[in-house]
Amino acid sequence: MKLRKLLLPFSPVYGAVVGMRNRMYDNGKLQSREFDKPVIVVGNLTTGGTGKTPHTEMLVDLFNAEKIKSAVLSRGYRRQTTELIEVKTEHSAADVGDEPKQIKLKHSQNVVVVNKDRVKGIEYIFNEHPEIKVVIMDDGFQHRAVKPGLSILLIDHKDVGHKDFLLPAGNLRESKKGMERADIVIITKTPEFFSPMEKRHIRDKIDPDKSKKVFYTYMKYGGLYSVVDDGKPCLFEKEYYSERNYKVLLVTGIAKADPLVDHLKKDFKHVEHMSFRDHHSYNPVDVQRIVDAYHKMPGENKIVLTTEKDAMRLMYPSLKDIYKEIPLFFISIEAWFHHDEYKIFKSGILDYVRTNSPGLQLSPVQI
Repeated sequence: MKLRKLLLPFSPVYGAVVGMRNRMYDNGKLQSREFDKPVIVVGNLTTGGTGKTPHTEMLVDLFNAEKIKSAVLSRGYRRQTTELIEVKTEHSAADVGDEPKQIKLKHSQNVVVVNKDRVKGIEYIFNEHPEIKVVIMDDGFQHRAVKPGLSILLIDHKDVGHKDFLLPAGNLRESKKGMERADIVIITKTPEFFSPMEKRHIRDKIDPDKSKKVFYTYMKYGGLYSVVDDGKPCLFEKEYYSERNYKVLLVTGIAKADPLVDHLKKDFKHVEHMSFRDHHSYNPVDVQRIVDAYHKMPGENKIVLTTEKDAMRLMYPSLKDIYKEIPLFFISIEAWFHHDEYKIFKSGILDYVRTNSPGLQLSPVQI
């Protein structure tokens, strides 16, 4: 971070360019494409770590439960391809990106598309899949070429009130003024027990005039799944390992691993953390380091644990040959709302889809 502050003189230049671009979209000098069907964008103001994928999956689950055909459009960050691809379960993370692969593996019946040009991506989805009623645009808040019908902005609760800088010195993609474009704000990664007083304190900081719909979510960690078996559930529940004092070697290549580390330390007495940069592409040397670190851990009761996104980047046959003899799992994660907030959130989402989808019959949401 200290080295990044050397880039501080360049942040105002970056901010001026982004600000001018936003003003040109706001005043119509640059055109945004609107679509006849519902388009929901999920994004943030920072470079990552707010939980976009779990919240995108939560929307997919919501629509699937209501039998509404939805599709996910992603840029496919750090993939090694450039063309538009409709994601299949057999695609690798190198083909389509780790997050789209993760979403497709968990929601194989849903259409998932990657394309840098979001306008063409949405056109492809609606033209090739006329049954699709709504597109969820993952990480597209700054993609102003598309004018979504509903914008959901995610903010990590630890970033509220935190002074940050614009890129390249800081993590902000644009100034906090960009929050004005959001229809819904979700404060993510809050503690599981979060008081109304704490919620009011945060709301007063981010939205003093009470003009936004603000919700609060926390991350709920689930079961363990085998990486070598492409996501098959673990034979034993995670409690099995914690009750028997297993040691954990945690391997992450994500923006913010601290919440997961803190969670594991509650269940496991011994947690070692091997950290790589966000969206790191694992190679044989990296995997051998992981295997060696596992073998160096004392005792017999030990496992290697990683995140879902990291698992997508480890599911290559050439890498499996290296780690196939060690117990390597990933831990599932979901975004959960506090108390009855999900019912209110769900009602608003379905009202938007109903209003913008003529002829779509939905059951009323009970609040």
